[in-house]
Parts: sequence; C-alpha cells; structure tokens
Amino acid sequence: MSCRSIEMHRLYFAILILVLPSIQGCLESEEDSDSITIRLATTTSLRDSGLLSELLPEFTQQTGIHVDVIAVGSGAALTLAENGDVDTLIVHDPEREMEFIENGFAENRTTFAWNTFVLLGPTTSYGNLNETLTWILDEDQCFVSRGDESGTHQKEQDLWQRLSNHSNVEFVDDSLGYHPVWDGYQSIGQGMGAAITISNELGCWTLSDRGTALFRQDNINLQLHEFNDSILINPYSILLMDNELNTSTIALRDFLLESSERIDEYTVNNETLFFSGQPTV
Repeated sequence: MSCRSIEMHRLYFAILILVLPSIQGCLESEEDSDSITIRLATTTSLRDSGLLSELLPEFTQQTGIHVDVIAVGSGAALTLAENGDVDTLIVHDPEREMEFIENGFAENRTTFAWNTFVLLGPTTSYGNLNETLTWILDEDQCFVSRGDESGTHQKEQDLWQRLSNHSNVEFVDDSLGYHPVWDGYQSIGQGMGAAITISNELGCWTLSDRGTALFRQDNINLQLHEFNDSILINPYSILLMDNELNTSTIALRDFLLESSERIDEYTVNNETLFFSGQPTV
C-alpha cells in the first residue's frame, strides 16, 4: 500500500472518530423518540400511599415503557377512559367497573391488590363501625367527605346508606351524594391526601383507604380505626381497553400480577399497606 493510501485511510479514520459521537447521538435521539408511553388514570390513594412510586420505576426499567400517571378519583378515571384520554386505568369501585365493562369501554378487569377502608378521627372509636358513625353524628363531630365520585366517596355513601336503616338522622341524596343532613358534614371535592390533611387541621373524621392512612400516620394527629366488617374490603383492579397500546397495557397488568411479593412487602413502620391478589376476607 502506498504512503498516500495509508494517509487517506488515516484521514478517513480520523473523520469517523470525529463524527461517530454525532451519529450515535442521532441514533439515541431517534430511539428515545420511539419509546412508548402509556397514560394511566389511577386513584389518588395509590399515588398518595406511595405504592405506584414503589412499583412503576421497576416496570419502566424492565420494559422500557414509561407510565404517565394521572391520579384522580375512580369516577373521573372512568370518565377519562370513556373519552379515550387514557390507555388503561386502575380503580377501586367494583360495581362501576363491571358496568364500565358491560357498556363496552373495557375488555376486562384484573384485581391485583387490596386493603380495607378505615376511619381516621381525633378520638377513640366507639364500638363497631355503625356504632362509631352513630356516635359521630350524635356528638355533632365533623366529617370530611371527599365528595369527588371516587371509590372512597362511593364507599362512604354505602356506609351512610346502611346506617340510614338504623338511624333517626335525616339523610339526603343530592349533588354531594348520599349523606346525613348535618352541619358537621363537609364535602371538599378533592383527593385522599387532601381529605386527610383537612381532617387533621380541623379535627374531623374521614374515611380513608388503609394504605394512605398508614402512609400519612406520622404526619397527622388523627387516630386510625379499623373494623372487622366486610363492607370495608377495598380491591384495586386494572382495566384493559382495546386500543393501539394494548400490548403495553397488558405488560403493565402482567407486571402488577408478578409484583405480589413487592406489594406484600411494601410497609410503613412495619405495617403492611396492601395485600396482593384477591381479597381473602
């Protein structure tokens, strides 16, 4: 090979070294632009309890699929899905979930975790669930309702419905939902974290999922009250829809099912916030 050929090869090699980072950068940018993002509408309780922050980074690391979380009440999440504004959703309102599927908006639902609802309040509880709610009314305590058509708000209305059959207090079904007619009832139209914060500031009672209540326990003065009552069981399900990102949302569902150990081991102050799988009580 002549000296001139050697020099030309050296020149080409030098040019390649100079432009390689730029080519690599272009390839990386192109790859980034092709990354998949799915929009997940989920309950504020899963966000406010910290469970999603515990699980989703690992999902993205394993699959390369990013999850854009929109945390709202279950009712708002279902509406977003009906309008095609999200790709999948996680909610905790079984009755409306089944109706949602029957109306053709989702293909199926899979329950992957559960806990229970609890009462948070400034004093000790008084007997069982019905007796405690009756005491709150009789003693003119204050109660903060989420009032946001969430799964928690729906469950609260179920509790009032049941109590109305055993109480002399007047109940009404109006724009705030089904609730007792009482000055201490305050509907805020906000998420779980906000309801707990306001209840704590005002010294009121509120209904919460156990996960968020335990997650916030160190920062509030409210006592957590648990009751052995099946009406308080709180299952969380992921609903899949037929859309162009169905493969990615199926991957998220499968990941959640495979994360049973992580869900069971997610604790705050050695207290388990959620249990994996279907409710067992």
